[in-house]
Amino acid sequence: MTGEFFDPDTDPDADKAEMTIFNFLRDHQFFIKRHPALSGAANSGGTMEPYVIQNDGSYALTLEFASGMVSPSILETVKHIIDSEGARLHLTISQKLMLLELSEEAARRAAERLKAAGANFKYPKQVYQPRVCVGSKYCKLGLQDTLAFGDQVYEKYSGLDIPYKIKIGVSGCRASCAHSTLADIGFIGRKSGYKIFVGGKSGIEPIIGRPLHGLYHEKKALQILGRAIEIYCEHVDVEKQFQRLSHVIEKLGFEKFQTMVMDTVS
Repeated sequence: MTGEFFDPDTDPDADKAEMTIFNFLRDHQFFIKRHPALSGAANSGGTMEPYVIQNDGSYALTLEFASGMVSPSILETVKHIIDSEGARLHLTISQKLMLLELSEEAARRAAERLKAAGANFKYPKQVYQPRVCVGSKYCKLGLQDTLAFGDQVYEKYSGLDIPYKIKIGVSGCRASCAHSTLADIGFIGRKSGYKIFVGGKSGIEPIIGRPLHGLYHEKKALQILGRAIEIYCEHVDVEKQFQRLSHVIEKLGFEKFQTMVMDTVS
């Protein structure tokens, strides 16, 4: 199947192909390496190094930012790394900065510099930095202060260790510029609060998230987010690879999932 596209709904080899991809990544060390020197890395990360080997043998590391807002000190450090190490800078579609074309030693030096500057690194199997639009503070269409809410989400939940991944989107209006309906948990601003969507995802088999009943202010929205993450961790099938919140919702049934989320919201 090399170089070809396949339909996962009709191709009997789709699951096999997905597992082949996973095994390739594992065997070629695309997953995070461990090193005690960076045990204090921001956003948990434990003893993981934040740099990952790439397809060409070089290394890369990815930086996260609360609500996609980058501080001058981080930008200055990134510029120093580009100038001194010959790195390339990539702006990812998930509002992260990715430093590319580093040697392993250069990646280690870069990680140490960035850590000292207060950078947060992306690690696998964690709740990721939410993708956030600029919201009502800057956009004439925005109905909620998404930057402030995104900061709360990042401070409270980003970096939590989970079985696979949770992606979060925060949009200030129905235009959903942060693609909140294609996130595991998405928030879309309305005049009186946030509409919450669950179980969305992009990728090979995209799914539009389903809306929970009601609208919620920030405090309750954060509670719902936390409970949804708990349910995911409690009910995900850890024996299977690439299991997202959508798989848990399918397993439990949407109505049961919604009841489980709402029962704990005060």
